[in-house]
Amino acid sequence: MNNKITIVGRTNVGKSLLFNKLTKSKKSLVINQIETTRDINSGFIDYNKKKIIVYDTGGITESNNFINKSIKEKINHTLSKSELVLFVVSQEDGLTILDKEICESLRKKNKKIILVINKIDITSKKFNSCDFFKLGIIDIVEISAKTNKGLNLLLDVIFTKFIRFHITNNEESRYKISFIGKPNVGKSSLTNKILKNDLMIISDIPGTTVDSIEFPFEYKKKQFSIYDTAGIFRKAKTITKIQKYSISNTLEIIKKTDICVLTLSANEGITKQDKIILERIKKYNKPYIIVINKIDLLKKPEINALKKELEYFSKITNNAFIILVSALKNKNINKLLESIYIITDNLQKRFKSSKLTKILYESVQAHPPPTINNRRVKIKFAQQSKSKDLLIYIYGNKVDQLPISYLKYLQNRYEQALGLPGTPVKINTSNEKNPFN
Repeated sequence: MNNKITIVGRTNVGKSLLFNKLTKSKKSLVINQIETTRDINSGFIDYNKKKIIVYDTGGITESNNFINKSIKEKINHTLSKSELVLFVVSQEDGLTILDKEICESLRKKNKKIILVINKIDITSKKFNSCDFFKLGIIDIVEISAKTNKGLNLLLDVIFTKFIRFHITNNEESRYKISFIGKPNVGKSSLTNKILKNDLMIISDIPGTTVDSIEFPFEYKKKQFSIYDTAGIFRKAKTITKIQKYSISNTLEIIKKTDICVLTLSANEGITKQDKIILERIKKYNKPYIIVINKIDLLKKPEINALKKELEYFSKITNNAFIILVSALKNKNINKLLESIYIITDNLQKRFKSSKLTKILYESVQAHPPPTINNRRVKIKFAQQSKSKDLLIYIYGNKVDQLPISYLKYLQNRYEQALGLPGTPVKINTSNEKNPFN
């Protein structure tokens, strides 16, 4: 037995909105347009102290184009790992021929099925929910994902089926890893290699990934969540509503991620857009790894030329990992995983206040802080925060008035002294409180 659920149904029946409501998130893009969800998205349903994994899948259509064939392949792969299926239909549309075909296909897979009749808030004179009883599914729940009607009943039914299956891993303890970059640089291919499956749709069409997809995985007994994000287009090329939403979603992922993997394409070299994306990552002071994918497309002289070009990154990064990989040939994927592991190990390290204060004194002695209103700022001591980030608090009098340039200087000094590759130090200040006040 396992603890996974897959949401399946035609396009535009409300699967992604239902997924977002069940997981209490906004992971799946919800828009009134077919083929919005393409890849498999995953999340956790947490109900009455029980947790199970749920997958949102792309909408099934009658089309046989590349995207739809890929969607069906991903759905079949996900169904093979799931115990329960939420088969979503729409009361607004009524029972369709495609609904019947999907139902027949699900029966052949010998899965437990809950028929979820969505959009009951939309009254239809043409169709009646009783029509869906013709499908012969025993467990039927009528809901409105939009208004939340029937969702608690659906959760009760789900967890009756899964009463013995729950996971205890704390999602908050997972390190969040996001693959960031332009469209068509191989982010989905790299994600598939790390997950050791083909959950992400891969094609040469820019913009194939339109959502930020999250999947849990484990490496050396550490728990991670990996995000495959939509490619960030240049502003001049950002024209559709979906593309604009996708980029906005990707930028939000950067804010909440623990480690960014900036992915470039070897055959394109370092472009202006790559530099813009890197600056965005650095703006949020995130640990990052620079990955150059598709090196299998280059010959040895071209690889040597690329390495010389990569000296650009060496000048503007503080010992960041720069890795040449080929997702297609599975080259250096383990090296990438090891780099991720090293950074998370760095983030878990704890330094004594005495060591941090010594580095602080040496830094101040080498370059004293500027005066504020003709008075020198008194820096007293340093202490590490207990947060996930490598965050150091500087204590003293009027330290909150230190200019950004001086805080940046202290940050660089700490990064050099602590010697943690790929792991930026964050600096916060706190005015020392007088205990007699």
